[in-house]
Amino acid sequence: MKPLPLIIFLVFSLSLSSPGQEKAAWTEDYAVAVEEAKQQQKSLFLLFTGDWIPLCQKFDSDILNTEHFLENVSEHFVLVRLNFPEDNQLPKNLASQNQLLKDAYRIRGFPAIVLTHSDGKPFGLNGFQPVTPEVFTQQILDMNEIGEQKQASREAADELEGAEMVEALIEGIPELPGNMAARYFGEEMKRILAADPENTFGKANEFVEMMDDVQYSKAMQLLAKDSQWDKMIELTDSYISERKLEGGMLQKALLNKSSVQAQMGSLRGRIESLLRVVEIDVDSGYGQEAQRQLDELKSEKSSQESEEP
Repeated sequence: MKPLPLIIFLVFSLSLSSPGQEKAAWTEDYAVAVEEAKQQQKSLFLLFTGDWIPLCQKFDSDILNTEHFLENVSEHFVLVRLNFPEDNQLPKNLASQNQLLKDAYRIRGFPAIVLTHSDGKPFGLNGFQPVTPEVFTQQILDMNEIGEQKQASREAADELEGAEMVEALIEGIPELPGNMAARYFGEEMKRILAADPENTFGKANEFVEMMDDVQYSKAMQLLAKDSQWDKMIELTDSYISERKLEGGMLQKALLNKSSVQAQMGSLRGRIESLLRVVEIDVDSGYGQEAQRQLDELKSEKSSQESEEP
């Protein structure tokens, strides 16, 4: 991940109910938070939020600003608040920093939490839950303990060889959604594949699939910057064909294709891609998203027809 520009350090002190209690703090400055995490040997608790969103406000009041959460979690984490205001009015450097982190961790909605080590590598994701501060706090502490164990396993692998090294590296890779593990732990995956050419540990297909998906995603992003929609369609079709994608991976690629077709104004092509996603598995997350878009398109068509004279 590229280094972020140093910005004005803003600390929001949150008053605790106990008289004389030391105040806990959130910061908006990621670069400063990283340095603090390194010096104090802590992890980073990244909160992606919109202070205008009712659910984010509830998350703050019910859990994140409570004494129990702040006291216990701040012992192990540097707390970073990354706000996305409704009017988008933020200092330029702060807006750039927040957007960079949002893109880096593929944040799609608020509130969202990413737990990372001080080097930026994620080991856990979380979000709002209708639970007590005590329950939520324990979840975060448990995730941090697992994250530390996995980090220790990766570090131990540097002193090992052969099967022991492979086993330690596999144990050290966090369970993350999509291709996130490959984006942040791709080097570890490559070491595993090189040391286990016979796929004794059965991880080759999974790791290769995730790393291929990372390369595909990067190529799509580059093409999107120049609005090369036709090449994005060609790349997606080729990716699906060459990798013989199935299941969720195929659904994800088809959703990408439908998004490009929307940019191109190809309504028929978009509908065909979305229908294929639904046909594969309507109950999956991808299937539900495709069905939601199809329902929106149907509603829009009905509205247009009702407005026609």
